[in-house]
Amino acid sequence: MRRIKIIILVVVSLITSFLTISSIPVHASVLDDMVNGVKNIFSPEQKELKIDSNITLSPDGDINKNGEIDAGDIVRFTYTIINKTDKAYSYSTVKTGIDRKQLNFIHNVEGATGILDDDKTLIFPNVRINPNEQQIISFDARLNYAQENKTITTEPEFIGSDKNSIIKSVKKEIVSKKLGAEEIRKRIEKGGMILNVKNK
Repeated sequence: MRRIKIIILVVVSLITSFLTISSIPVHASVLDDMVNGVKNIFSPEQKELKIDSNITLSPDGDINKNGEIDAGDIVRFTYTIINKTDKAYSYSTVKTGIDRKQLNFIHNVEGATGILDDDKTLIFPNVRINPNEQQIISFDARLNYAQENKTITTEPEFIGSDKNSIIKSVKKEIVSKKLGAEEIRKRIEKGGMILNVKNK
């Protein structure tokens, strides 16, 4: 790696010297382009499959309108798949790694043919992505009511048609803040759902 950096510096230095001798003005942006061009020659961009995730409040999902994620709020899980390879992937699966018991009212599934529930986590089956293509999959879900803070995580994994894991992303998480029994009852009266609520 150090040899590559030295070679890049030498090449850029020679080009700059030539342009200076030739009385051609050299701008910083031109030098940046030259450096990036030389870098791409020696360290070309890797052609790989990537998957990333994000968890946010869904539009109108903040029930208390307090800007925080509380139990009973609706959140949006988003998965971005980027295929920089020359290979098309068909009949693949995206496994979310979410604890299914922490969610209910799953809806607004976008970018996928469907979503499966295996009682442990949520799975997107029959995922297809072509070479040099990006695909975004998302869904909304309500966080189960609780009287203690809960950490909700997702660690997506892209699985090929041969059932072998191809790539796994880093874990993303949010904390769902607890609600008191009285607040939970108020939400139930407005049509909310409740699971395992204990009186204090």
